[in-house]
Amino acid sequence: MKAHILLAHPEPNSFNGRLLGISKEALAAAGYDCSVSDLYAMDFDPREGQQHYPSRKDPDSFHTQTEQRFSADNGTIPADVASEVRHLEEADLLVVHFPLWWFGAPAILKGWMDRVFVYGRLYRSEMRYDAGICAGKRMIACVTTGANEDNCAFNGREGDTKLILWPILFPFRYLGYTVLEPQIFHGVGGVAFMEGQEGGRSTLDIYSDEWTATISDLQARPSIAYNADSDFDDTKRLKPDAPVYAPFIRQNSDWHKG
Repeated sequence: MKAHILLAHPEPNSFNGRLLGISKEALAAAGYDCSVSDLYAMDFDPREGQQHYPSRKDPDSFHTQTEQRFSADNGTIPADVASEVRHLEEADLLVVHFPLWWFGAPAILKGWMDRVFVYGRLYRSEMRYDAGICAGKRMIACVTTGANEDNCAFNGREGDTKLILWPILFPFRYLGYTVLEPQIFHGVGGVAFMEGQEGGRSTLDIYSDEWTATISDLQARPSIAYNADSDFDDTKRLKPDAPVYAPFIRQNSDWHKG
């Protein structure tokens, strides 16, 4: 079995960095052959653009999907992207570590998706969702927030973190992954987080143990429910009798009115 671990945090000694170390150790103990992409350490360029494509299908006007497909067809995918693509193709499991910044993923992680999810290689019209290239593979995100759990609850002032994460995780579903429920650690970085609690253990220690347990037993981890391809009609709209799993895809446009 192979696992690939992705880290999107600028400080290797951060708690996200510590969680990465736990992932490596626990997965190795479970028999996984692990690879790691530390995006900041790699100085990964998150900006998709013409600078990455010396050989172009259209040298006069840059269109992302056109040039990605052209490079995929001609074996000229940029080297940094090609390496990441191979990791995804080879790994049975993808683990992504990142902090939640301004209610979204760090820009380097979004840019990694923009460049690495190559049109013509990792997806095309007939190769996505249930028929995605990553069908049968699993993905889990381990996310930290600065705000505490109360603020990040469904009725919290900062919004429901699980809903905020939906658009960030949905691209992995688009590629066909079985997306496991994310592990979210709240209140990371504050004084209370660093100080000792009962038994002299800090929140950092408690969270570390929780992540060790999670990553060591992923078979028990539930996955996020998404609509199947068969839940949509010929116009790609949700069928009237199809289940609704999130407010982002639903039959009722007035769901927010209660």
